[in-house]
Amino acid sequence: MSRECPALDSKRYGAPATLSSMNSLSPDELEERSLFRQAGLWVLNKPHDLPTSGRSLKDPDCLQAQLIEQRGAMVWAVHQLDADTTGLNLFVTEKRLVDVFKQRITWPRCKKTYLAVLHGIPDRDQIHQEAPIGDHPEDPRRGLGVNPDGRAASTHFEIVARGRDVSLARIHIETGRTHQIRIHAAAMGHPLVGEEWYRDPPCILHPRQALHAYRLTFLDGDEPRDFEAPVPEDFQGLCERFGLDLSLIASAPVIQD
Repeated sequence: MSRECPALDSKRYGAPATLSSMNSLSPDELEERSLFRQAGLWVLNKPHDLPTSGRSLKDPDCLQAQLIEQRGAMVWAVHQLDADTTGLNLFVTEKRLVDVFKQRITWPRCKKTYLAVLHGIPDRDQIHQEAPIGDHPEDPRRGLGVNPDGRAASTHFEIVARGRDVSLARIHIETGRTHQIRIHAAAMGHPLVGEEWYRDPPCILHPRQALHAYRLTFLDGDEPRDFEAPVPEDFQGLCERFGLDLSLIASAPVIQD
């Protein structure tokens, strides 16, 4: 049987980590977070507290605007990450490349792998969630949720470590719906640690949802082929706090599709 969300007990789990704001990066910090910059592709390791794009190109509180400022010319986002999701984020410096890489990062031309810490202990090592996502059918204030009339969405969860009432998951997505991993995790009864929107009550065990865009592997034979974003310190600390062995990510067998 699955063990679901633990009670919020700071005495048992310790105080949540404190995160510094990362919504303004210096040129040196942007350079440190640049994992690849070649042939019009710019791959960044996005920090927390910073959305990929803003409401407009004049919005300074987003990664795209800061890249534009540093480059002194236009930069386009290929895909979006939530403000508090860390990890691999792709941009291009030529408009014609937007559609090229949007096609390249779709399954099965590309495999996108995330790491997440989930509430509870699932009773299976591998879980495939196929549940359409659309307007929340019961609570419009939440915006999105599992909806039979929504768009098809497919997420593979692989449990690689189990700790004190939480689990470490390696996740592969075949579609890229807004908040897909967060919604599917909540729908199977194991929302992300730190989840504020798709968990009732909101989780206060971590100051952000524990989700990291870890690896991106192009399978179409074209270069470049593979990128990996180092696991951020707050995620490492969360795993240590709950007894999750991050080294198992490298040794665990990979989901076979």
